[in-house]
Amino acid sequence: MALRKRFEEIAEHLELLIISGELKEGDRIPSERALMEKFSAGRPSVREAIFSLQKKGLLSDLPRGVPRVQSPRADIVLKSIGSSVRQYIQRPEGIRNLQQARSLLESGLARSAARSATPADLRVLEKALRKNERARNQADFVASDLEFHQAIAAIASNEIFTSLNRSLAEWLRQQRTASADAGATMEEVARQHRDIYEAIAARDEEGACIAMESHLAFVARLFWMGQNPPDPD
Repeated sequence: MALRKRFEEIAEHLELLIISGELKEGDRIPSERALMEKFSAGRPSVREAIFSLQKKGLLSDLPRGVPRVQSPRADIVLKSIGSSVRQYIQRPEGIRNLQQARSLLESGLARSAARSATPADLRVLEKALRKNERARNQADFVASDLEFHQAIAAIASNEIFTSLNRSLAEWLRQQRTASADAGATMEEVARQHRDIYEAIAARDEEGACIAMESHLAFVARLFWMGQNPPDPD
């Protein structure tokens, strides 16, 4: 069995102190010198241990700030697995699985938005939609596309949903370019966005869910067409 590296022992010790409640949110962790002495470790090992806990969101990472215990945030937790996900989607089945996950998540979010959106939520969503409809280049269109989908996720007021939705959009970012190359026009995608918006504004939960599912199926279908173009006649 491989021996653990010293920084892993230090990180595990600190994490156990946090999980047990001995170190609470806002507390400073033991000094570098104290940790060096306790584990007979060098400063690089201590700093690597601290960095690993910052990546997990358990310690603050303000520039020049003293690391303090903090509650993990959903966006930090998801960001920490980003490199693994990017490797995962190098395989076609990885992309398909994420596309399915995104469809299930966003169709549910659209249904939820139709049920609970406030007038203020609808104004934010309509503003994002209009920006999307007015976009005249691909960069502006993609930015407003992301804004529209994120506005729907935000209606749920749940950081898990908003962070996961943002992460899925980032991990599947290549879909937007590939789908456009395969024939998805800005006008068609914007029209689909309007269908989603109108169903949400009408409080049509089933219609919003179906409109979102149809939209994402369209994007995914064109993505795979771009990956496997038909043979020329």
